[in-house]
Amino acid sequence: MEPKEHYDNHLGNFYSWMLGDLEPKILAFQEYLKQKKLTPQNQEISIDLGAGNGLQSIALARLGYEVIAIDFNLQLLQELEETRKKKNLPIQTINADMMSVTHWKNQNPSFLLCCGDTLTHLSSKNQIQEFLKLCYETLAPNGNLLLSFRDYSNPLQGNSRFIPVKADDNRILTCILDDEGEKLRVTDQLYEKSNGSWHMKISSYYKTKLSTEECLSLLKVIGFQIVWDEIYQRMTTILAKK
Repeated sequence: MEPKEHYDNHLGNFYSWMLGDLEPKILAFQEYLKQKKLTPQNQEISIDLGAGNGLQSIALARLGYEVIAIDFNLQLLQELEETRKKKNLPIQTINADMMSVTHWKNQNPSFLLCCGDTLTHLSSKNQIQEFLKLCYETLAPNGNLLLSFRDYSNPLQGNSRFIPVKADDNRILTCILDDEGEKLRVTDQLYEKSNGSWHMKISSYYKTKLSTEECLSLLKVIGFQIVWDEIYQRMTTILAKK
């Protein structure tokens, strides 16, 4: 499946269950942004690209940003919208592809984020490069772009391809990774208990293999200044400035 189809028909149905309690994760991300001095100085707009059910968006809003949260999965955005209303947070939710980022150029966003391995959902390294160009065009002068993704340049082999993600009394989720050259085939295998019996639901999609060095090179060619890159929560995390 295409990533959107995979989320709409499979992963979106249990994504929030998979993440578990969001609050500790939101607080951890808030603290991370504070440590990195990425809090707003005045009234600033941030765009969360691939917002999902709102981990980054909620943290940004609590820190004082006006947030535009963009995601292609309506189900997860509706969960974020419910939280926004309940907590009265300055978040605008938009059901769209993240390649549409330039539509909000006139908002002069000072901070763009694409976190949680969303970047590798794009179909090729060429499309990743085009997306990064669009981010550069959209950012206000001296604006920041925060990226996080998994470096799949050395994919797992053999039995290590089978990654137990989460399990409880009624669900067991396993992720299976298969190296297919420029792409990584990702299979989410869910066993779900219903009426005393276990039933399997399974779906696959592709991620683009992108190394840290390749991403840094693309950013520099486009014109970004690399502020830092590091590993945060087992993902390559890069801050680039326009």
